[in-house]
Amino acid sequence: MFVDQVDIMQASKSTNSLLLSSHSSRIDWMVAMFIGNLTNIGEQPSRKCRVGFVCEALIQFMPFVGWYRKLICHDIFVWRSFDKDEHTIKTNIADFHEVSEQRMLFLSPEGVIVDYGEKDTNYINECRQFAINNGFKPLDYVLTPRYKGTSCLLQQVVSGGPIVSICLAFVRDGRLLNCKLLSEARVVPDIYDLTQGIAGAPVDIFIHLRRISVDPASSFNAKAVLMDDYIWKDSVLAAWEARLSNGELDGKWMAQYTPIKGCKRDILINHLAHAFFMIGMAVTFGSISFLLKTFAWIFAVISVSHTIGWYANMASMESVPFETGIKAAILCFQATKIKCSTKKRA
Repeated sequence: MFVDQVDIMQASKSTNSLLLSSHSSRIDWMVAMFIGNLTNIGEQPSRKCRVGFVCEALIQFMPFVGWYRKLICHDIFVWRSFDKDEHTIKTNIADFHEVSEQRMLFLSPEGVIVDYGEKDTNYINECRQFAINNGFKPLDYVLTPRYKGTSCLLQQVVSGGPIVSICLAFVRDGRLLNCKLLSEARVVPDIYDLTQGIAGAPVDIFIHLRRISVDPASSFNAKAVLMDDYIWKDSVLAAWEARLSNGELDGKWMAQYTPIKGCKRDILINHLAHAFFMIGMAVTFGSISFLLKTFAWIFAVISVSHTIGWYANMASMESVPFETGIKAAILCFQATKIKCSTKKRA
C-alpha cells in the first residue's frame, strides 16, 4: 500500500475528519481500517484512531462483521433516502461529539458499486448523461456523486477538522483493476481478489489524497464541489491507466508515493491472542467439539452462499462474509417482483 500525501493522512487521523472516497472496490473499508490502525506511516510515527463509515443499511444485517459495525462501532447506516437518513446522520454525529469521541468518518458519495450486468451498464450511462446535461465532461472511471444530504455530514468537522478526498488505484500484474467503467477488463476488487495475493499476484493499492476547502458553518454548492472532486478522481485514474498501458512507471512517478506497512508482529499477536482465547474458553467449558463444528459450519455456509450468489449474479460481491449470497437472493427477489408487477399490468 502506498500514499502520496503523508501530511494529509496524519492530519486526518489527529482529529474529527470527513473523508470522501472513490468507490470502485468492495475493500475500501479494509483500506480505511488499515489506515486508522497504523502506528507508522513511512518513517513517521502515527497515532491509532477510530474509523467510522457511512454505509448502506443492508450491511448492518450481515452476520458477524455487519453486526459488529452496527452494535459496537456505531457506524451510520443509510437507506439512500434523505428524508429517512437525515435524522440518523445528525443524531449519530451529535452522539459522538457529545462524548468527545474523535473518528475518521468515511463516505463514498457515489453510493453504489456497479458490476457488469445490464442494470449496471444502464446506470453508468445515466451517470455519464447526467454529467453532460449539467455541462461537465462525462466521467470514465467513476460514477457521478450523490450530493443530497452532504451538508448534514459537515457537522462531523464543525470544529475545524479536515475534509479530504481519497482516490484509490488498484494495480495487479501491471494492470489497473479499476479501469474504465465500461471496459470489459474492469475488476471490482473484493475480499477474494485481495486474498489471491497469498498464493498469486498481490494487489498494490495507491492512495491519493487532497484537501477540500469547505466552511462547515456556511452553505455551499454540494453539486459543484463534489463534481469538481470527481473530475479530479477521474483524472487520477486516467493518468494511472495511461502510464501502465505505456509502461511508464519510472522512478520519478513512484517517488511521489510513500510505502505504508502494518506491523506484522502486532497483527500476528492479535490473531494468536484471539485463537488462544477461543480455544481456552472451549477447553474450559469442554466445548472443543462444538467449536470445531461451528467453524466447519461457518466455512461451509460461506463457501456455498458465495458460490451460489456468484453464479446467480455472475459477480463476487464480498465486502463482508455472506454478502454475495444474501445480495444475490435480494436481487433475484426484486427481479421476480418486477416481473410479477409487469405481468399484472399487462
